[in-house]
Amino acid sequence: MLGRLSKPLVLVLTLTLALLPLATASGTEGGGSVYPYGLNTVASGVQPRPGNYLYMYNSYFTADVLRTGSGAAAPIDFEVDVRVHTLRYLGVSDSLGMAGGTLGWLVALPWLDGNAEVGPRSDSRDGVGDLTVGLMLGWHGAQRHSAAGIDLTLPTGVYAAERLFNPGRNQYAATLYYALTAPIGERLDSNLRFNLTLNGENRATNYRSGHEAGVEYSLNLRLGPRWLAGVNGYFHRQLVDDRLDGRSVGGDGRRLRVRAYGPQLAYRGNGWGVVAKWQHEVRARNKAEGDKAWLQFYYAL
Repeated sequence: MLGRLSKPLVLVLTLTLALLPLATASGTEGGGSVYPYGLNTVASGVQPRPGNYLYMYNSYFTADVLRTGSGAAAPIDFEVDVRVHTLRYLGVSDSLGMAGGTLGWLVALPWLDGNAEVGPRSDSRDGVGDLTVGLMLGWHGAQRHSAAGIDLTLPTGVYAAERLFNPGRNQYAATLYYALTAPIGERLDSNLRFNLTLNGENRATNYRSGHEAGVEYSLNLRLGPRWLAGVNGYFHRQLVDDRLDGRSVGGDGRRLRVRAYGPQLAYRGNGWGVVAKWQHEVRARNKAEGDKAWLQFYYAL
């Protein structure tokens, strides 16, 4: 039942939250990440059966406070709203693999529409974000499903150094991950996904965002054969200082960190599925602290 219920309603994609490149309190360049934390919280470790799959991810992030390295609100007027729509293709082989796992590959491309206000400045922009390609291996067992892989993000998105908001981040990045889905008793299942993101330099600004790590999690109750309800969230932390022209930025390297939590609800149809969820951020440092809402779809081709 777990395998049927836990089809990968949400797996990996990369969308861009290039928030406020000129906001001086932000960690990483702009306080966002090439990896969209909060995405993979249902069937995180479940790779689907061999075949072709199409995903559509829609998210909305809003914040009206920018946290400094001490956690205090930055003393400036601030507001940001970002809508992201990402189309993702996933293929799973019926014959290729290694180490006992099944090979999968993905391509994902987001469209971003955002506006930002920082002090007297404001900016609105929409456009194509950064393309992500990836490879993964999936393993299935009687009591556990797991997946590991790497996603490469390419600087294909719309970007201009003088803009306050950009759909692209103008940098290369790699995200390595390991994800696990396991049952707890008769009706519960647990999900964990561990991420490590290695950031390249933005050559337009000579700014290198620090490498990041994080964990996404959920605990879900199966409500019959098709419905799933639970709690979800993430921990996201920057491991290495931001650097500008080779030098550490600010007294603390502008290291980002944040936590988030919220409810989620999923429905599995015949060859399709939908997930709705919300995440509230707390204890942010060097980033905008806000709320995310998600509506995610998948369809087996």
